[in-house]
Amino acid sequence: MFGRKKKQPIKKSKISANLQVMPETFYGAQDPVLHYGGETSKPLAKTKATGRSNLALGKIVDFFKKKIVLYILLGVVFIIIIMLISWYYINEARQSLEPAPVKPVVEEILPEPVTEEFIEEKEIEAAPTSTEPITEPIIEEPQSLQERELEFPRILQTNSPDVDNDALTDLEEEIFNTDSGTWDTDGDGYYDGQEVFNLYNPAGQAPVKLIDSGLVAEYVNPSWQYRVYYPITWQVGEVDSQANQVLFSSVTGDFIEISAFIKNSQETFTDWFSRKASGQKFTDLQVLNNRFKEEGQKRKDDLTAYFVQGNNVYVLIYHPGTTGFVPFRHIMQMMQQSFRQSKTLIEIPEQVLLPAPPNFTEPIATTTFTEEAEI
Repeated sequence: MFGRKKKQPIKKSKISANLQVMPETFYGAQDPVLHYGGETSKPLAKTKATGRSNLALGKIVDFFKKKIVLYILLGVVFIIIIMLISWYYINEARQSLEPAPVKPVVEEILPEPVTEEFIEEKEIEAAPTSTEPITEPIIEEPQSLQERELEFPRILQTNSPDVDNDALTDLEEEIFNTDSGTWDTDGDGYYDGQEVFNLYNPAGQAPVKLIDSGLVAEYVNPSWQYRVYYPITWQVGEVDSQANQVLFSSVTGDFIEISAFIKNSQETFTDWFSRKASGQKFTDLQVLNNRFKEEGQKRKDDLTAYFVQGNNVYVLIYHPGTTGFVPFRHIMQMMQQSFRQSKTLIEIPEQVLLPAPPNFTEPIATTTFTEEAEI
């Protein structure tokens, strides 16, 4: 009417495309099964609901993200630190204010001054009240050494070679600086072995004593005080601290032992010999009177000797080496002739000239020489 355009009716066009519409049964989870092209999918597996737990964790995280909460936590930590520091310094101040423990006072006792009167009083107290004579103390041997068994060389052993037959073996000639091819090295009419036996120098004009020759030295036992000559080239060894056993050793392995023992005061030397000298015969002993007038007993082959002084017994024993011979029998004789149980003022007597040196072919021929030299 009056100029208005008349609405044209909307023409419906036909759509040729195939549209797929969601089935009504799917709405409201009535049928959760999917249908595609006529195929039916398997129903989805049921799982536990986690929505609630995730929601709670998220709330906690959101809570801590707020600044005010962070400030509160920092404030609490700061307060705790301040409290700990304050407690430490208060405790230190309290300990410093406490009084220190009082140490007990120990009165120092000073020793009384030593006066002459005090020394005299002590000497009077220590003085023996008995009127019996004072005897020298006897050195007590340790039980182990007292009970040890002595070892003795076998009897009738042959001397080592002696070319000039002068009662000194060739090895002994080296010790005394004598000529092994001459029976009287210094030409004074006394053959070399005789001079050594009589304690004179075989390499010097008589009357030069052996101790003054520089060829031998005198050993003084520090405990028992006995004295004896020994070759200067030999070694001396004290086995124990009391020098109860002393060894005089040569380079060949031969050595001479001197041991000191204490016998019972009730027993005789014969009783002691039968108890200590195992395997030895008392009938094999001869009386020995040496150059210093010391009396003792010696075995016939001169390889063992005994000296007795009171309850003290001194034993000299020759121990051969591994050669099978006895190279230093005459040195053993020299030590027997020079042995003294204590210091003495006795002088060595003059030598007695013998007409000719004896024959020492027999093993114990030195015994004959000993008897002749003492004439």
